[in-house]
Amino acid sequence: MNRSHDPQDDAALRALYAQAQDTITPATTTRLHRARHAASQVSAPARRGWGIPLATGFAAVCALAIGARMLMPATDAPTATPVLAAAESAAHIDEGVDEALAGYDESPDFYRWLAANESTLLAAE
Repeated sequence: MNRSHDPQDDAALRALYAQAQDTITPATTTRLHRARHAASQVSAPARRGWGIPLATGFAAVCALAIGARMLMPATDAPTATPVLAAAESAAHIDEGVDEALAGYDESPDFYRWLAANESTLLAAE
């Protein structure tokens, strides 16, 4: 953020603050002071709970995990070659299936067999 310091704004804010202080009664100031002090006393035990030991333990576990990982022997990461080879072989299989199905589409024997076994195929469904 770009905060420019303007002396006129600073003087106006100081005057406004002084005016606000003059309008607050001493009893209100005392009550506000006591409330602020009581609030700080109530929140102090909450900070003494499990937060710091838990954070310390978590940091220790992370440090041990990083140290253990660094001490492990380096292994070669698997390359993408097996994945690419599997994809290429699946593509060849798909091409072979497409060729076989195209052969059936063009074969009159397939349609004769299909017509002869129509009742059996419908019963199987």
